Amino acid sequence: MKRFLLSIFAIVAALVLLPGCRTDYSKSAVERAREYALNNLKGLSDNQRNFIRYTQPVIYENIVYPRYVIPLDRGAKHVEIDDVRHFPVAPEHDLMHSCVVWNPPDLGARVVVAGEGERSMMFWKPYRVLVKRYDPGDTGLKQATGAAATFVRNNMQYLSTAELNRVRFDNPETVYTKLPVDPEDQDDGDLSSWEEYLNEKEGRTGSSPYTQLSLMWPADDPLQCIVVTGFSKTGTFNGWKLRTAELMDVNKLNNARLTREEIDAIEKKYAPRNLVFPTQDDPSRNPYDSPGYEKSPQGGAFKF
Repeated sequence: MKRFLLSIFAIVAALVLLPGCRTDYSKSAVERAREYALNNLKGLSDNQRNFIRYTQPVIYENIVYPRYVIPLDRGAKHVEIDDVRHFPVAPEHDLMHSCVVWNPPDLGARVVVAGEGERSMMFWKPYRVLVKRYDPGDTGLKQATGAAATFVRNNMQYLSTAELNRVRFDNPETVYTKLPVDPEDQDDGDLSSWEEYLNEKEGRTGSSPYTQLSLMWPADDPLQCIVVTGFSKTGTFNGWKLRTAELMDVNKLNNARLTREEIDAIEKKYAPRNLVFPTQDDPSRNPYDSPGYEKSPQGGAFKF
């Protein structure tokens, strides 16, 4: 009996001390999400409920609170904490906002079960279910706004702190304009053979293929505004390139606005309308390169 107990103790100790052994709790979390959705959603058809009941969802996640490991030396009685960001990361214990998502047929929306737990979905519990429609983000406008805000902060230091913060944090007004600004490569020699062909076919030989688009933020003075102007060949902010920025009189901007008829006449080419899920910003917080993880959960980073 004593030898048997010693054997059991040795097995348990080996399991506890086994390095790199981690567990993925996403399967049990998905089952809790599935049960929560079926119990709380009303008005779904039998086909839609069966879709949730029997199909695999997609998991969208975004980090809420990163976890770190406090380094303790053997025999140390006190550890001076200077900055938690200097500690080693423990990404498997990051607190994550994880959403379990189904796209049932004929619903025109996604069923989203929101919850929080560790990255492995340990301790994950659902607290809300939503029937949510997603509009794909205008990634071209987002990139243009980021480039404009960076340019203004770096090159327009004469603006007030309030104006700089307004450019940094507020969404701008988008304006089709005809300001006296030329694109850098306006010469016909820079046109591709295809663009020259389209110009000739549509009777636009010699005309510029560029569309001038501006981003506008209000200034502290109500008679002025902050205008960043650029050009694109798509008629939209897809492929937009910044050209100039100016603290401008409002009347000057209003006089340079295109009319509705002129805007409608511009041929617009939009980027593919796909939902975009940004990848993890910090590669060091990816625990799935560590021993014990066979695969990364489905889905990607997602923000409401």
